[in-house]
Amino acid sequence: MKHKKFLFFLFFISFLIRAIVFECFLRKNKHYFRYDSRRYYEVATQIAQGNGIKNADGSFAFWRVPGYSLFLGFFYWLFDQNIAIWIQIFLASFLPVLIFFLSLTFFPANILLAKVASVYSAFHLGYILFSSFMMTETLFCLFFFLFLIFFFKPFCYKNIFWSGFCLGFASMFRPVGQYVIVVAMLMLLCLRSSFVQKLKASGVLFFSWFFIVFWWLLRNYLLTGYFFLHTMTGAHLLFYVATPIDSQVKNIAPLQASDRIMIDERGALFAKAEQEKGRPLFEIEKCDISEKLALGYVKQHPFVAIKNAMYNSIKTCISLYSSEVLAILGYYPPLCYEQGRTFWGLIKRFLFPPVQNLFVKIIIFLEIIFLLSVLFGCFLFFIASFFNKNLLWIMLKVFPIVGLMIALSCATGFARLRLPIEPFLIIFGIYGYMQTIFCKCWR
Repeated sequence: MKHKKFLFFLFFISFLIRAIVFECFLRKNKHYFRYDSRRYYEVATQIAQGNGIKNADGSFAFWRVPGYSLFLGFFYWLFDQNIAIWIQIFLASFLPVLIFFLSLTFFPANILLAKVASVYSAFHLGYILFSSFMMTETLFCLFFFLFLIFFFKPFCYKNIFWSGFCLGFASMFRPVGQYVIVVAMLMLLCLRSSFVQKLKASGVLFFSWFFIVFWWLLRNYLLTGYFFLHTMTGAHLLFYVATPIDSQVKNIAPLQASDRIMIDERGALFAKAEQEKGRPLFEIEKCDISEKLALGYVKQHPFVAIKNAMYNSIKTCISLYSSEVLAILGYYPPLCYEQGRTFWGLIKRFLFPPVQNLFVKIIIFLEIIFLLSVLFGCFLFFIASFFNKNLLWIMLKVFPIVGLMIALSCATGFARLRLPIEPFLIIFGIYGYMQTIFCKCWR
């Protein structure tokens, strides 16, 4: 394999950095145990004990897709919790390597670009931190990057098959594959080929993806009588969409709005549905009721909903991964729940971080500089695309997937939701500078 020495060195450096951060910063106080880690841990423990994909109380787990719990459960069964995280860190160290190959997928002759982009990603704060968190981001990105590499390779049915196959595994870690598969199939229908070839390519993509997710859909159907991937959507929309709308319209505290909606309104709808059906509701039925309730708030106040959606999408694009460091240190202000939240409030907490640790301040300011630099490089790439048809075509090819991933964050904006599409920012941003500085060489 070409460049194997460079790739080995890249992997080694990536692993070394992530191992040091985990061992010196995250492991001692279990800072890797974050947010929804408790749910993953409980289901993984049940799996390791041979009880199947169940919650801590023994009930069947439907809340999330099972990929990450299965990953943890397998290594809990073989080893223990720490080993599972170390295996994840090991796998996370391949992400810069995949970014190297993704760069070559778009610019096959530009080895320097691939090397610079991959080295940059090895030191990328987001990929470093989330490699050690007990969360799905690392393993999702691993399969999602493989999907991108195969999908954007020169067209052949073999590449299409493997792209759908990898997307299927990614869908088992984060439930966004059902949206990506639709967009990807539409993109294939726009290929410059016969209608039969386009239809065949779309079919290969869909069935290779469906081959992976089918067993989970079938399991849920056999247990409930419904086909679904997870039941998180309803509560997610209520908490992140309906609650902010209610809070702003009624000028009340977000937690007060959340209690009023989640306990009073949702509880009443659940009770009514259970009375009609004469039995307790399945989780998916509760999810459907919650979704309809949340969408009712969107329909009643569309302009507030659109404003919040735009805010969250922009927040996803410009938020810093340093917020995770501030959260670990206990300085994270919950802006996503605050009344009267503003972009200035978001920016101020990073320009004037409420922490005395000089090292943390340096990390924050360096990330600001690097983010602004990458975004400016993407702007240069955008300008260059007007004078280079190849660049324009590349930008148009990735836009549907990038736009989709940003749109999916409209309910809640976090920097981590940008991780799957961060390679595009890195690759295009660096190319933008190369196009400007070495325009004759890189055109």
